[in-house]
Amino acid sequence: MIGYTEIIVALIAVVGAAVTYWLQKDKELKLEIAEKKRIVYANFLKNFTEISIAVMNDEEVSGTEIDRNRMLVRDQLVLFASDDVIKAYDTWIRYADLEPHDIKKESELSNLLLLAIRKDILGKTNVTTENLENLNSFNRG
Repeated sequence: MIGYTEIIVALIAVVGAAVTYWLQKDKELKLEIAEKKRIVYANFLKNFTEISIAVMNDEEVSGTEIDRNRMLVRDQLVLFASDDVIKAYDTWIRYADLEPHDIKKESELSNLLLLAIRKDILGKTNVTTENLENLNSFNRG
């Protein structure tokens, strides 16, 4: 006959195995999402740089293919970007759409977006927006 002790030990073993399994699955999901974020942010930055180059060279920054690429990148941001990244992007674009607007202020807002991306990927950063000024495609060609 099975005693209470054996039942309790068996239950603890089952619960322990289940918790371990769920923790492992949660860790795998977080790693998968982190990798997707890196890809999405890399695609966003590539598009950002391509648009910056076009603007610097007085090239057309709209048209079917250019608009499609920009929209597809934004669609990916909606799915994977952190709330802080989405808010920083929104603030930057709302300001950029104002006429007239200060290009220095727009540059600061784009630096805040880049900083939010770094924080989302790395969890924390000691880099400031000032440190990003010379790396930002919007600021320097």
